[in-house]
Parts: sequence; structure tokens; C-alpha cells
Amino acid sequence: MRNGFGFDLRSMEIFVETLEQGSQSAAARRLGLKQSSVSQSLANLEEALGVSLFRRHSRPLEPTSAGRFFHDRARRMLDEARSMRRELVSGGFGQLHQVRLALVDSLATAVGQPLLEMIKRYTRDYTLTTGLSHMHSHSLLTRHVDIIISDDRLENYDGLERHAVLREPFVLVVPTDWAGPLDNLRWLARQLDFVRYTPQSLIGQAIERHLRLNQLEFSARLHLDNTFAVLRLVGAGAGWTITTPLCLYQAGLDTLGVRVVPLPMPALYRELTLVARRDELGELPMQLARDSRRLLETDFRAALNQHLPWLSGAVETERRTAE
Repeated sequence: MRNGFGFDLRSMEIFVETLEQGSQSAAARRLGLKQSSVSQSLANLEEALGVSLFRRHSRPLEPTSAGRFFHDRARRMLDEARSMRRELVSGGFGQLHQVRLALVDSLATAVGQPLLEMIKRYTRDYTLTTGLSHMHSHSLLTRHVDIIISDDRLENYDGLERHAVLREPFVLVVPTDWAGPLDNLRWLARQLDFVRYTPQSLIGQAIERHLRLNQLEFSARLHLDNTFAVLRLVGAGAGWTITTPLCLYQAGLDTLGVRVVPLPMPALYRELTLVARRDELGELPMQLARDSRRLLETDFRAALNQHLPWLSGAVETERRTAE
């Protein structure tokens, strides 16, 4: 039964050898085939593709423009197929060819560069993207990325493995020179604007949901799409916000000019989880989650101990999340 492409690796190999050897008879000798088999394969290939691949009356054989295009692409595909076979035979597939990783912005800032150095040990090539978490989730489900570290665990989807990376509390952030009380968010919102994350972000959605559950509604004047902008605006005295320790670290704990205190309401936590498709990447997801936790325990933990020691104990990097 003919495949849906009109060609396979064997027919491409016969075509490439015929063109490079200059004749069907020479290609047949090189491939250990009968000349009639080579001729039939080439005829079937041209019929399936619907184009002529050779100038029939030239000696040695020359390609048409379509034949030259097909030859160049076929050579690359055959080289890749041969390389794959060599790796399989030699056991060289232990190192992954490529890993595509997507991280929340705050984690990329905290551990991105050293994490990339670790990824290089496991893969020949990699890509790293950041941005909104809901876009990362979609990319994982549509196979555009292989691993995400996100505040979306994709709980409603099967066939995934999950490894905990970080659990951190949300905190209240006000300008350094704010002298008013901090135990009543309704009163605070009447004095200063609430600087929100955009509703498209998962961190913004989590905050808004928690406020609604506690019957708190504030005017929606300021919506910003990244942590740096949110905290710089607060530091400039324009308002107050709710965020997390990692986001504070991302924006620069020593330069923000803000005051950080516990939320004057029931606690809210953000959990970052590494999520990957199950059984596709071996032990790599577990290793990267472990490496991420270890990296967070260095610079990030040291910064908290220096600037917000009361908060450091509430940040957890050693929890494990079962699938």
C-alpha cells in the first residue's frame, strides 16, 4: 500500500544515488539492486509526486528544477536517518537531541542561566522561552514545548508527570514611605491605588480569585503585564500590590524601595511545578526539578535571608509533588 507522502526513505535513496552516479545502472550496482527495480522505483516516485525529476535525454542524467529541489531535501533527510540509526546502534541516544523549555518569568530570572548550563549536560540543543503561564500550558499540550515550569499544574490532563519546584506565600507590598496601617486592605485601597497584574496572567487570576473569596473588591485602574513594572510603580509611590517573594527577587530586592509585610487576610500560596509529558524524556524532568530546587536554595534563599528574613521560612523548595 502506497504511503501518504508518495515516497519513503528507500525511494529517496534510490533517486539520490541515481542522480549522483549519473545512471540507473550505476545506482543499481552501488545499491545491490536490479536495474529494473531502480527504474520501477523512479517511475513510481515521479508518478506519486506528479512531477518529472530527470531530463530524460541527457547523459549523464541531469535533474529538472523539481529534481534538484527534491535531491537537496532528500539528502538532508537521508543524512539525518543515517545519523539516527548510528545513534541507535551505538546506544548514543542517551543524550536527547533537543529539549524545549518554558518558564515563568520570575523563575527564569532566578535560575535561568545556571539551569541552562545544566540542561546542556542532557541535550545537544535546547530552546528556552518565558511569558504568560497559560500560553506555556497550551504549548505543552500542543507539543510545541517539552517541559514547563509554571503555576499551572494542568491537573485536568492525563499523561503528564509533575514535580514540585517551589511553594511561596503571597505578600502585601507598599511604598517604603507609607506610614498608614496595613491591617485593612479596604482602607488601604481608599488611600492608594491597587496595582494589579493583568487578568490574562495566572498570578493575576489567583490574586483576584482570592480577593473575591474574601469579599474584597477594588477599583481596576492599573493593570500591568509584568512584575518589574508592577513593583517599580509601587516603589515610586503610585500604589500597592500583592505579589510573591520570587517576583520581588526578580525585580531586585535591594533596589525596589518597597515595604513587604504579610497579607492581612487568610494566606494565599503560589506553587511552581515542573510538568512534562510522561515517559518521553526519561529522568530529565525529575532531574531538572531537583536542579531548580537546588538553585533556588542558593542565591534566592540568600537574598531572602538578607532582605526579608521573616519571610524566608515560609518559602519551601523541598516539597515533592506526586503525579
